[in-house]
Amino acid sequence: MRSAFRAVLPGFVATRIALFAIAAFAGLRLPIDAKEALGFHLSPQPHAILEAWARYDACWFATIAERGYRQSIGPTSDMRAAFFPLFPALMATLTPIVGIPLLSGLIVSNTCLLIFLALLWTIVRRDWGPEVARRTTWIYLLFPSGFFLSGAYSESILLVTTTAAVLMARRRHWLLAGILAGLATLARPIGVIAVVPILAECAAAIRSGTTADRPSRAVVSIVAPVIIAGVGYLSFAWWAFGDPLANLSMEAAVRGDFAGPWHPFLEMWRTGPRLHAFNNSLFDAALALSALAAIPAIFRRVRVSYGWYALLIIVIPLSGSLMSFNRLLLPSFPHAILLAHALNRPAIAAAVLIPFGLLEATLMMAFATWHWVA
Repeated sequence: MRSAFRAVLPGFVATRIALFAIAAFAGLRLPIDAKEALGFHLSPQPHAILEAWARYDACWFATIAERGYRQSIGPTSDMRAAFFPLFPALMATLTPIVGIPLLSGLIVSNTCLLIFLALLWTIVRRDWGPEVARRTTWIYLLFPSGFFLSGAYSESILLVTTTAAVLMARRRHWLLAGILAGLATLARPIGVIAVVPILAECAAAIRSGTTADRPSRAVVSIVAPVIIAGVGYLSFAWWAFGDPLANLSMEAAVRGDFAGPWHPFLEMWRTGPRLHAFNNSLFDAALALSALAAIPAIFRRVRVSYGWYALLIIVIPLSGSLMSFNRLLLPSFPHAILLAHALNRPAIAAAVLIPFGLLEATLMMAFATWHWVA
């Protein structure tokens, strides 16, 4: 892993310095969207760098870290049931040391991002060599919505637990893979599907005879921690909200009832598309269609176990709405691997990654000034 960290650290440091500088500039110099800023928000932060990240879901995570799930937050409509506990629990653990919940969230997210990049580099290098691994990590660093991985959002912790689980599965450490998949289950609702590529790797290992464990023992080692995590969360939700399925109810209230993955596109056509907005976004729709179109290639060119994971990462959010799709796509590391394969010449890579980086900077400024991104 030391070589992995050496490989990803320079790009991580350079892009994070740039993003935090852009965020601070936007927060200090650009006008905010006053209407959006009327929503739930944190008290003013002690520094412009922090204030620029105190937006949307980050406010909820910081509030949960500070007040938990049951303490009153006043007359504001309470959406805490929408947010799973692993990330705010880590924030709450760190807050007594750093003093500011939002700062603890940024530290946790960026630490998880760095570890994720090292894990991703290790996984990709194993199959396709260091050049593809390097391009894959740069795709994450420069992807237009990639700045969310440095904010007080839970995507980074989902990615680090999922990729760590996949790496352990590739190394045939089934119990460790299952435990990490259990942690992914506690990071975000969709984290439970981390078990899918692990089970697919287990099935392949059993067929090829490359695992020393008995099939039943390997499967139980994978599934049991995920079941324990899931039951643990349901019990916690019953205690915190009086309803073990409170998260599903909140998701339905925000994203709409569960429907076929084609429904968001029909709804966009019916109500009228917009370039980019809270919903019915042409930007998100184009990204979703591109991601769906790439699934067969992931199965063929990347790895079958990754293909099942990528398919579910795409289809499950689309079974509600297009809202936030550009952020919800981030956990699909197989898409980044496939794109890295396609960027096999320096000119092609530059033609994609430079616009990616410019758009990420633009969206960072939009986010910092209370304009909806995802």
